[in-house]
Amino acid sequence: MKRRIKKRKVPDAKAWEGYEADLDVRYAYKLLFGKTTSEVVRHFADARCIERADELLFMPRAAFQYYVFAFVEYIRSAQAKEDSDAGSVFLRLLANREQKDPGSVKVIYPELRETVDFVSSNQEYFDASPDIYGSFEELGAEVHRLCA
Repeated sequence: MKRRIKKRKVPDAKAWEGYEADLDVRYAYKLLFGKTTSEVVRHFADARCIERADELLFMPRAAFQYYVFAFVEYIRSAQAKEDSDAGSVFLRLLANREQKDPGSVKVIYPELRETVDFVSSNQEYFDASPDIYGSFEELGAEVHRLCA
């Protein structure tokens, strides 16, 4: 599967403007600022993707559009296998972010779509019961609808 993720520049201080307004985003700034996606992908493991998703939801657009790809790296790694929260949290983050900040996901969706499709069609890979997490297929369709 060929991923089409373009090389992005690590967000500078301007890209983080306004981060101080949210307590969770202030923490994300301390954790992520100045670092590449590869340097921070580990912060999504061990059930921490829920925390990171909450931070990504509220962070400034440019920072979100960069660091969401750390989540993509985690989702596509072997470490995400059987991480039942990861797939659901990823899809819900994209849908919620696009609803909260229209265009913030849509602009980068061509680069995210392959991962959305992977998660949507591999619920068993994440060991995520539909009774608990809902249907990944339906969540993926919602993200696609919002971003198409």
